[in-house]
Amino acid sequence: MASTGRSTEVEHYGWFTPVRIIKFLIAWLSLYVALTFFIANPFWDETSASAAINWQHTMFLHGFLIGLVGLVAIGVVDAFHFRSYHARSWILVGTMVATIFAGIGGIFDAHPTDTLALWTQILGFFSLDEILLLLSWSFFSEYRQSHPGRKTLAFWVAWMGSISMFLAALMGHLAGWLLEFGQHAPFNWPSNYAHFIGVPFPAWVTNLITSHSHEMVIALIGTLIGTLAWHYGYHGSASTRVPSATKAGLAMVVFGIIAMTFIYLVAGFTLYQPPTLFAFGPGGINGLAGDDLVTGIFVLIGGLIALSGFLFQNQGISPSSYRVRLATIVAFILSVVTVVGAGYSIELRETYFGMGNPKAAGATRDAVFTFWHQDFAFFLVPALIAVLYLADRYLLPRIAERFANTILVGLPVAFLGGLIYVFWSPARYGVGYLVIALGFLTIAYAIIRLWWSALNSRPTDTHEQLSETTTPQKTSA
Repeated sequence: MASTGRSTEVEHYGWFTPVRIIKFLIAWLSLYVALTFFIANPFWDETSASAAINWQHTMFLHGFLIGLVGLVAIGVVDAFHFRSYHARSWILVGTMVATIFAGIGGIFDAHPTDTLALWTQILGFFSLDEILLLLSWSFFSEYRQSHPGRKTLAFWVAWMGSISMFLAALMGHLAGWLLEFGQHAPFNWPSNYAHFIGVPFPAWVTNLITSHSHEMVIALIGTLIGTLAWHYGYHGSASTRVPSATKAGLAMVVFGIIAMTFIYLVAGFTLYQPPTLFAFGPGGINGLAGDDLVTGIFVLIGGLIALSGFLFQNQGISPSSYRVRLATIVAFILSVVTVVGAGYSIELRETYFGMGNPKAAGATRDAVFTFWHQDFAFFLVPALIAVLYLADRYLLPRIAERFANTILVGLPVAFLGGLIYVFWSPARYGVGYLVIALGFLTIAYAIIRLWWSALNSRPTDTHEQLSETTTPQKTSA
């Protein structure tokens, strides 16, 4: 038999509750984002998309991304109510450890020779492994239960996304280890393996880094899509009516995550790389990368279709939750337009943008977009969607609705500024830059107001119950 407690906090940690962790993570990540304007600002530092990897920028952004993964992991635990006390507890603990150590290390990790900062981040990376491994195992454990919801498409999307993130993290570990110690490994095995697959050793490391980074962000978004679909009502109950568009979209996402994971594993460990499709122009320079087609169409567009289906199913939804849902879908639309719309248009016009050629006419625009679409569509938008979801779950309806309304203003403004900067006026401190700044300031205001309101408010009875459900409860067979 199973016995379940009703404590509202993790055993042995009187202050260590999911709500407090969420408040800390939102504040921490917000401050971290503010630092990006001084450490890894693409509008100041990037002149060519083919420029060598900037170690400080890369490791600094890892500090943010790992905190974001932790925030999403808490959302997954909240939505799916994992039965395992140990899994829920250690995901919460791992999130704190991963965020703090990866973040602090990222601030000071300016060069591979900065040993203390590097190993501080490595502790955070290992904690990330623990989070993702527990997520993947918890989904498997839940799948073995007889509850019909454990076999829904929403469940499978979140599960496959968690596994893909874990595999991407392992590729990142290997790439980092090779950068630091590869040439001095026993028996010279890294160079021998690179020779075996038919690529130079530096090219193999580059392939691993590219596959790791591309897979991680898309898998994170996929996990978030599955979690939101579950939150919106796709529980597998016979009484739950799920829009057909949602089912079709989630089926696309499941396929996209599995296909993407296979593509990036092959690209990371073999000679074969995703081909350029529909190539034309001198030397076939214009065309769409095969992996971009898979991730853009199946994961991003599929996810948009899935979530949009719930927008028209508003019966029984409070006005505040509907507003949060609207802000979430608008944010997702902006992400899709940035990556698929603007990104594909650039890939089809590489004779102008240069595909990393610093001498191309549009090289500056290409460089800014390369990092802008990463920071906006893959970092900022998922972070805001995660915060919208958690605000809807934990905070008073008026606070969540007010946050959603401000995001509905600030995020489109920032998006418009990005388009102006890349496609019309790529001048530092020009019109596009100023519009982006206005959008970011609006978003910053929304975050600060949300956090301050959360500190000075008491959750409703419904949200308290959700909080208690999320908090780890010990179960025994």
